[in-house]
This record gives sequence, structure tokens and C-alpha cells, in this order.
Amino acid sequence: MTFIPSKSFPKDEAGAPPERHLLAAVIFGLLVLTLALLYAGKAFGGSLEIRVKDHREAIGDFFRLEIIVDTVRINPKAGAKFWQTGWKDLKPSLEKVDLTQYVGKRSVTIFRGKVSQGSFDGIHLKLKEIEGVLKKSKSNAPIKDLLGPIRLAFSVYQKGETLIILDLVVTDMSDHPPRGYELHIKGYELFADGKLVDKVPPG
Repeated sequence: MTFIPSKSFPKDEAGAPPERHLLAAVIFGLLVLTLALLYAGKAFGGSLEIRVKDHREAIGDFFRLEIIVDTVRINPKAGAKFWQTGWKDLKPSLEKVDLTQYVGKRSVTIFRGKVSQGSFDGIHLKLKEIEGVLKKSKSNAPIKDLLGPIRLAFSVYQKGETLIILDLVVTDMSDHPPRGYELHIKGYELFADGKLVDKVPPG
């Protein structure tokens, strides 16, 4: 019976087969590439700022009306299938805002930071809580949160600056019981590099 002699792998100076070093080099290369892509997404992204203000309606009823922001969500554009790509959560830079201080043309920044460049088609301001104190009675008034996701087409460009101002509005629906005060989004203003490019409602 003839035996086939076993063949041993040549070893390098460290005593390990060359294939093992090749595999380690490939894994290291993939790790470096992944980190480079992650860095590039931030380095070549653009600046996104999101501000809020309140439209003059029932806000005058309140001595204080504070919103506590949970997160600001933006939706990457994916063709016709709205809401189906997965939302990106942005951590707010300011969590608590008294809307009675930001009426008319005054607004306050709730997020500002670098975002990977791309096109987006929606925004959602998620709140943890709303606290309102009425002027007349000095008592707390329940306010229903109706800030759902809205369609808002915008882009973030490399080294560009995108600004979104959300126009909130408090309405008094007590003439239609059991409804009371409600918080809605009335519209928005969209700026690209300081220039107004879209406004809802127009005018």
C-alpha cells in the first residue's frame, strides 16, 4: 500500500502559515476602509439646523408653554415609498423650549450639527411632554400633542448649510368639546445657504 506523504505549509519567521497573515491583512484592510467611509460620511456632510417658533393664535392664553423635545427625526428619500426607508434620529441640542418666548419672527435652535449629505423627504418633531400654564387661572392646561411626521423635501450638501424653521401653532378647540388645546405644525420655512427656497404656507 502506498501512502501519500502529508504536506506541511511553509512557515514564516514567526512560525505562522502565510495564509493566516494574509487573512489578518484582509480583515485589517476592511476595518480601515469601514472607518474611512464612516469618517467620510461626516467629513463630507453638511450643516443642518432646525429651529422652532409659534404662530400667533391661542399662544396668548398662556403664561408659559414649554415643550420638551425627545428627538428630531428626518427621513432619507427613497422614491415613492414615503416613511419606508427608516428614520434617522437627531439628538436635540436644546430639549426644553418655552414657546411663549418665540412668536412671530423669533425662533430658537433645537438642533444644529453635521449630517451626511443626501436628500430627505420628511421630518418629525417628537416630544416627551408639553407643559402649559394659563395666564388667567395660573393653572396647568392639558395640551394634546398632534405633531405627526410631515412631508418636507430638503437636501444636505457637502459644506452647505440647510436651515429648517418649523412653525408650530397652539389652537383652542374648546368650542368643540371634548377637545381643548392642541399643538400642531402650521408650516415651515426652508433655507439653503441663507436663501429661502420653500415656505409652507406660502406668502
